[in-house]
Amino acid sequence: MRQVHDQLPVPFVTIDRKFYILEYTPEANELLELHPSFLESVDQDSHDKVIKWVNPDAGKVKIEINMHKGSEVFLIDLYVNWKNDLQAEVMMMPKYEENNHVSGMLEKLQKRLNDTNFELLEEKDKLDDAVDQNNRLSAPYVGLTTDTALIPLFGVLDERKLFVIKEQILDEAHHYNHDRILFDFTGVGAFNPEALHLLRDIFTSLLYMGKEVVIIGIKPDQARKLHEMSIQMNLQFMQSLQKAIEKYCS
Repeated sequence: MRQVHDQLPVPFVTIDRKFYILEYTPEANELLELHPSFLESVDQDSHDKVIKWVNPDAGKVKIEINMHKGSEVFLIDLYVNWKNDLQAEVMMMPKYEENNHVSGMLEKLQKRLNDTNFELLEEKDKLDDAVDQNNRLSAPYVGLTTDTALIPLFGVLDERKLFVIKEQILDEAHHYNHDRILFDFTGVGAFNPEALHLLRDIFTSLLYMGKEVVIIGIKPDQARKLHEMSIQMNLQFMQSLQKAIEKYCS
């Protein structure tokens, strides 16, 4: 098996029919300390479930299983998409990833406080938190129906903003489990190539989670870039939010 860096920035592996790992991202190895066989990282109680549902006949599925890293056992949502009859793409979303992430951030912060002037660090953190909070508010997750959610985007889409809202969007899509996500670009200004790369990561992650992605209200100067991206993805486009609501929410 080989590590790849050009895939999604999430725990992700490619396996064959016999569950041997062909490719994996650094995030997957960090989460599980991978072995050659994917089943070696699956808790024994979940083996039968994985064998039953992770096969080409079952197609694209989402299942909840227990996996382990050493003696630590944790709950995982597994998203499986078969590229063909021989290989499957598997994305792993820990149920308690958010809590683990916060704990890790607190530990890092404590180490920095021991070596850094507290007052200066506090002011810098306040500024960073304010910027990140403003970025989160520029992409609110709004449930419209039990099946459809809306994410209206605002302002200039730069790399820092998308890095912040990417985690927010994926966590909320995973938590609320809407089948369809509408992205409204009506309030968006310019975005650079780096931003386009992060947008692609967000859309690809949602598609692997089984979501339908609909792009709304893009401007002429944005249309070419997004349509080029959509050639390799199953993205849909609509002219206005009103038409999208009439179609999906009436």
